[in-house]
Amino acid sequence: MRVALRTDASGRIGTGHLRRCLSLARALNAEGVDTLFICRRHDALSAAIESEGQAHAWLPKPPPCFVARPDDPPHADWAGVAWEQDARETARALAGFAPDWVLVDHYALDARWHGALSAATSARIAAIDDLGDRPLAVDLLIDQNLQPDGSGKYEGRLPAAARTLLGPRHALLAGIYAQAPRYRFRRHVASIGIFMGGADLDDFGGRVLRACREVAGFEGSIELVSSRRSPHFAAHEELARRWPGTRVLAGLPDLADFFARHDLQVGAGGGAAWERCCLGAPTLALQIAANQGAVLPQLAARGAVEWLQRPDPGVEAIGRAVRRLLDEPRRRLALVRASRCLVDGRGSARVAAVLALAGGMPWQFRAAEATDEELLLAWANEPQARAQAFDPSTITPAGHHAWFRQRLARADDCLIVIACSRAGTPVGQVRFDRTGEAWSIDYALDSAHRGWGHGRRLLAGAIGFFRGRRGFAELKALVKADNAASLGVFRGLGFAESAAVHQGQPCREFRSSTTAMMEPR
Repeated sequence: MRVALRTDASGRIGTGHLRRCLSLARALNAEGVDTLFICRRHDALSAAIESEGQAHAWLPKPPPCFVARPDDPPHADWAGVAWEQDARETARALAGFAPDWVLVDHYALDARWHGALSAATSARIAAIDDLGDRPLAVDLLIDQNLQPDGSGKYEGRLPAAARTLLGPRHALLAGIYAQAPRYRFRRHVASIGIFMGGADLDDFGGRVLRACREVAGFEGSIELVSSRRSPHFAAHEELARRWPGTRVLAGLPDLADFFARHDLQVGAGGGAAWERCCLGAPTLALQIAANQGAVLPQLAARGAVEWLQRPDPGVEAIGRAVRRLLDEPRRRLALVRASRCLVDGRGSARVAAVLALAGGMPWQFRAAEATDEELLLAWANEPQARAQAFDPSTITPAGHHAWFRQRLARADDCLIVIACSRAGTPVGQVRFDRTGEAWSIDYALDSAHRGWGHGRRLLAGAIGFFRGRRGFAELKALVKADNAASLGVFRGLGFAESAAVHQGQPCREFRSSTTAMMEPR
């Protein structure tokens, strides 16, 4: 399987689009998927792709005189060429690659580009977006940001059949964040970390450093992450020499340790905001680009960041905000608690599994273990799962814990099978409970994988795993009469069907023979 990723990086665009695509590409590689980056040469920051070890193809450097047309997307000048030219050049770069998916992370490209690439490559189209400001002709949309209730952000901008992966559960972080040590709260701020993104054209990094020292009067250690490609790097080093305990860092492979070791972070509202949340780093956030308005208001509303809600804040305003957080440990502790629960660092693996399994990559099956307790509870309490259950009430953690431990202890009478992608990302579960001579079936598919026709593959594979452990016993299931998806799954696997009533609700009962192999039709 092959996935092409079209994105760019530059001093104006920043490096956030490229960084999140790189995180996703590594997760795709772990799934056994070949990837190819298609990038345009803009400036020195574009060259960041060459140090990442990912296959890539360069599009020509754009001319300096591009003028956007009235019907172009709001960020059309970021590409530096007309969308038709970008589509032609991208299709030409992909001629020998034959992708199954073309994934695009670029504000300058819209439904017209998507349609052209689909026609040229016969590939499915996926887009990473967070603006919702233009039509998108895609099969899959990924937006890792918190979605305001009832916002209708993409209403009228997506095809009716498009699938969506929305929210920080799908935040495209590097794989290290899933297991990286989290920040450990301390009442006293011993050090401050500053990272204002990969571009920072207006030198907010230098501005924040001065604010911490000159206005907030902070005397502890400060580390400022910069880039040797930045036009401000030399000025950052010169500024750091003014104060003892001040360092400028560059060339870090990732920022996980950096975010975890400081008692206060000051940063922008790009992709790094989710990295800081994942580690529970208390953060003062500044909006330094228009698109960050899709991130920071929602994070601030949930108490996950302290947002300095000012356009182009100056040194004095930043310094006062830093001083307030230095003086209020309870305020910082609240930020830690609110942010850490939003992101678990596994978003890239989840998105990669969706792309891989939708493209026909193989499934794996294993028996559930004690460490799966939290995962199974989350699947069981997912709203659609509760709506299709005979008892729709929410399952409590305590009740689930007792139930799950009991099931694991009854190995002869219960088998819970976890379905995973090739890289081990869980995608669903099937539970087999002995009831007399037969075994009853209950199953759940992760919400990210619904709508792709995976139900039959999940159940057929789990039944094969079950029969390898328990032999050819009779299987049965009860499905609510209005659960069209599950009715189709059991019918498609050849189960015999009859009418039934369970807990006073009309349903369908399905039974298999003891010898028939379940193969999806």
